[in-house]
Amino acid sequence: MTAQSSLNVTTILCLLLFLLSASVSTSSFIPSNEQFDPSTSHLIDPTSLPRSDVTMRAWTCHGRTQKEMVDKLASAGIIKHKPVQEAMNKVDRANYAGGRSGAYVDSPQPIGYGQTISAPHMHAHALEELIPSLLTAAHDHPDDELRILDVGCGSGYLTACFGRMVDRGPNGPIEPLVKGKVFGIDAWSELVDFSRANMSKEDSDLFDTGTVTLQAGDGWEGLPDAAPFNAIHVGAAAATFPKNLMQQLAVGGVMVIPVGPDGGYQSLYKVEKLKDSPTFSEKDFAIKNLLGVRYVPLFHP
Repeated sequence: MTAQSSLNVTTILCLLLFLLSASVSTSSFIPSNEQFDPSTSHLIDPTSLPRSDVTMRAWTCHGRTQKEMVDKLASAGIIKHKPVQEAMNKVDRANYAGGRSGAYVDSPQPIGYGQTISAPHMHAHALEELIPSLLTAAHDHPDDELRILDVGCGSGYLTACFGRMVDRGPNGPIEPLVKGKVFGIDAWSELVDFSRANMSKEDSDLFDTGTVTLQAGDGWEGLPDAAPFNAIHVGAAAATFPKNLMQQLAVGGVMVIPVGPDGGYQSLYKVEKLKDSPTFSEKDFAIKNLLGVRYVPLFHP
């Protein structure tokens, strides 16, 4: 090796060391005005979860108790945010699935009138898609109440989970969320009664505090008098995107909805409202296809 080539190698090494030291010195710098990111806020610490010898995934997160089922959903990475984990732990699925037999099995259960209570992993998916918009709204407007609409409340389970998240009672909402109101509607009045009876078993305080209200209603039309909503969950498949529901979202609000023909290919979509307009415009919304699903149809009363 010549003296010239040795010098070149030395120069290159010095330059690399300089660049490496510069990157190290700046990597820990966080701007004081960094924006709030709900997707990384209040995530579950994986080291706090129980270890499992089995790789957990959707349809396999069965448990013997509510907590065991929820822990497995978290171990599978389906539940990621602490408020979702806490809400699902607070609402016992056995009160909504017709008893403890099969209540903690990760599959849908029939509840009558051609309807089902969704599999626990689907409830977790829906809550996880909606929690970022709720966290952002609570962070940006801490003095405003959150408003949530559950279309097709069915068994009442997910409605109760939403209620625990924004509880107006003495136990308060799940931090860092703020208090709010949850509106559950279903086209079948019998299922509204079923939801109310289920919730009355151990979650009746949600009625007493005015956190949750239930009523019969047309899911395609929503509840315009109670809008705008920070989150809308639709528990049945719409043949097309329901414009009236989309319009009832608050700016920054998110709707999770299955769309597709009855008995045909359906997908779960995330619909975010970007801005308000006097009349419906597709440009006001961002729509994302999440995954393939199979739901009962969204019924017209």
